[in-house]
Amino acid sequence: MYTGWLRKFKVDRLLAPQERYEALPRNRSGRSNEHHCVIRLNSTYMDVVDRRYRLRGMVATTVGTLVCTMMALFGIWLLAMWVPNARPDGQIDGWLVAIILTLFIGQFPVMWRYTFGRDFFTYKYYPIRFNRRTRMVHAYTDAGPSGVISVPWDQAYFHLGHGEGETFLRDIRCHVMDGEMVRRTFAVGHYFDDPATIREIWEFIRRYMDEGPEHVVDVPASAQLHLSVADTWKNCYLTVIISLGEGLLPYRAVLMPLLVPLAACRWLVLKSSKAPQWPAYVVAESSIDAADPHQLPEPAYVGQFYEFTASGGCARRER
Repeated sequence: MYTGWLRKFKVDRLLAPQERYEALPRNRSGRSNEHHCVIRLNSTYMDVVDRRYRLRGMVATTVGTLVCTMMALFGIWLLAMWVPNARPDGQIDGWLVAIILTLFIGQFPVMWRYTFGRDFFTYKYYPIRFNRRTRMVHAYTDAGPSGVISVPWDQAYFHLGHGEGETFLRDIRCHVMDGEMVRRTFAVGHYFDDPATIREIWEFIRRYMDEGPEHVVDVPASAQLHLSVADTWKNCYLTVIISLGEGLLPYRAVLMPLLVPLAACRWLVLKSSKAPQWPAYVVAESSIDAADPHQLPEPAYVGQFYEFTASGGCARRER
């Protein structure tokens, strides 16, 4: 699910028939669950992570980093050991050196343009803010505070998004429309392979905006936040563990040689990046009442309000 991140969304086009058919409902429909997508919630606004947060520093960047490093080391070894002995007279062939440098060292600028530069030294996360008081939706982008997309809630077009390469994956997409033309697009929350899960996340968002924070879940006392965006080693490790899925959780000790590089790369990516800063106009309209009864506590780490069992499962911890 790299569309909209490594590959840009297609804009300045007509709304597709499938997007029209899969528009997300604006009335109450089914269950509500935030599925670890919400990082802040109060009576004024709710912040939801962008789809890319789950992918930051994970398989694509980790594998790319390891492969590039090994190829660069191999290139250095060739320069030091093989190139001086490539000619009988012991002279170094400049063309051979240039080819090796291009193949093994020059890969980094290419990888930086298409992968590393979109992950390292960017923003730790790209939140989408749903403001109930102003009825506005604000989406943070790669351009930072100057590039925030703002659209009225009632004019934003939300639909079920499909993965392009991995067509079985689904997410929430939002279009900023100009008549029938799509001008801007951003994704909201995590992606899943189950459309029902995506619809539950949408219902959570819709209830918050249209019915209020006291109605986001069917049992108000059970409303809790579970996602932490703190750039700690513990959070990076827990994110990698959770990404295994329940089926592989019992084998995490055996898989540790694969999991540790993923957690380390994610930690480096997040540590190299900066926290998003909303522009002044978004901050000004996001004031929170001192005694807001609906402000949910933010977890210090992923799943803080769950108790993990010995079998690898988890149970809700009551506040």
